[in-house]
Amino acid sequence: MRLEEEILKRITPDGEHRRFVDRVVSNLMKKVEKEISRLNLPLEARLVGSVAKDTYLPNPDIDIFVMFPPSVNRRELETIGLDIGRRVLGGEERYAEHPYIHGNYEGLDVDLVPCYKIENPSNIKSAVDRTPFHTEFIKKNLADHQKPEVRLLKQFMKGTGVYGAEAKIQGFSGYLVELLILRYGDFLSTVKSASEWKRGETLWLERRGDIKFNDPLIFYDPVDLTRNVASPVSIDSFSRFIYACSSYLREKDERFFFPRKREDWKIKKIREYFKKRETAVVIVRFDRPNIVDDDLYPQIRKTEESVANLLKSHDFIVIDRASRVDRHVLIAFELQSSKLPIAKRHEGPPMWIDHSKRFLEKWKGGKGLSEPFIDQGKLVVIAKREYTDAAELLRERIKTASLGKDFKGMGFDVVSGKTVFRKDYRKIMTDLLDKRMPWEI
Repeated sequence: MRLEEEILKRITPDGEHRRFVDRVVSNLMKKVEKEISRLNLPLEARLVGSVAKDTYLPNPDIDIFVMFPPSVNRRELETIGLDIGRRVLGGEERYAEHPYIHGNYEGLDVDLVPCYKIENPSNIKSAVDRTPFHTEFIKKNLADHQKPEVRLLKQFMKGTGVYGAEAKIQGFSGYLVELLILRYGDFLSTVKSASEWKRGETLWLERRGDIKFNDPLIFYDPVDLTRNVASPVSIDSFSRFIYACSSYLREKDERFFFPRKREDWKIKKIREYFKKRETAVVIVRFDRPNIVDDDLYPQIRKTEESVANLLKSHDFIVIDRASRVDRHVLIAFELQSSKLPIAKRHEGPPMWIDHSKRFLEKWKGGKGLSEPFIDQGKLVVIAKREYTDAAELLRERIKTASLGKDFKGMGFDVVSGKTVFRKDYRKIMTDLLDKRMPWEI
């Protein structure tokens, strides 16, 4: 039996699971329709997403949209839509382009989303208004024999860590997976083609759009040619998928679909690695902001980049970095050295440039660790560094970095020296040091 056939047996919902999902959907739809009847408004409940398209994996998310006439104003749509969601699900309010309710019903995650019922996707009022068009397009165009191929590709992407368009993953949406199967025909053809993708790879089905995009991967939305379905895919997720496809074609393995758990390294091993590398680590630990993941992860990336730039601006060489979210937000930086000499070579302008006079006025008279001198035609001085210790720099100056907005008021701590080898930091240190891909574990 081919590996893909074995995987399909594991990921295709059986009859019992299908009946369970159908019953949950039926019960939810009845509850939503009951609330709509109570309000006596011209609203429509519609099942969308992978369950509606029959491309779901076991234990799927259920997406139900409450569709409003375009004449309803945005505030009224949000108020009524959220009220229906709370009555049906309880759950919590989340926010995409506008609020929706996320909850759990009989063990399945459910999103209940208000949107506008639009006749033409070119007239949408918000991004979620396109989703019913996406569902109908796939239901109309995806053949029954291609649904298992979609499931295989979804599980492959889950296993390799690139499935999901949410901010945490920055990967491939379910709709994009379905379009890839429509474009290439089946799972293996998609993998073979993707193994040869180049940055800026541009795909479409019947017609290419006119708008130019600058994303790593471009797939023109057949429902709206002004949109790139692949815009959430980051350069790292794009590259990882190419790498995964190339690796799979060389040697097929079930770990591409079901990777083994990555074990945290022992403290002794972590110490040995850093001793061998002769590098140092500083860890910034922030209190975790009370915000949803789609707001949190972009802010973590911004904070990580800004803190790295702060270190670089003071001559600390950042070799690598990693971030992790649990009760706190941890960002670890591996540095060539966490300590620098106080002396620093500071180059000025050539002697014949007007600025040279200002340079001399600033540095003459013992204001540096040397008097200004000339080297290769340029004025140079040996200056004194403001910071020689990376941890001290971060403790004193991190608030001047361009942190994510919800991190600016958060408490933080800087961990350095022997403290980084505490058990509390095993996971983030493993993230930093264990560079194996999921399928290589």
